[in-house]
Amino acid sequence: MKKQLKSRKLLANNIKYYRLKRGLSQEEHAEFLGTTPVYLSSLENAKRNIRLDYIEHIANTLEVNIKDLFIEREIVEKKKRPRRKKIK
Repeated sequence: MKKQLKSRKLLANNIKYYRLKRGLSQEEHAEFLGTTPVYLSSLENAKRNIRLDYIEHIANTLEVNIKDLFIEREIVEKKKRPRRKKIK
């Protein structure tokens, strides 16, 4: 069971790492994925299981190889980007 949690945390950290590297907010990345920022946040905080085909979709939106999402790296600290302004 612990390995599963470790894998989920590793994936979550890398999703956040590559999202920040691309300069995307959670809202922007969620829009690319066709989902909500709340769902993306739950993935980035390792609170949800995720299907393999969705991992591939995430890798594609981040323009990385799927294997890059499973590389061990330092934990990404919680960095908040300002929310983008809504156009009225």
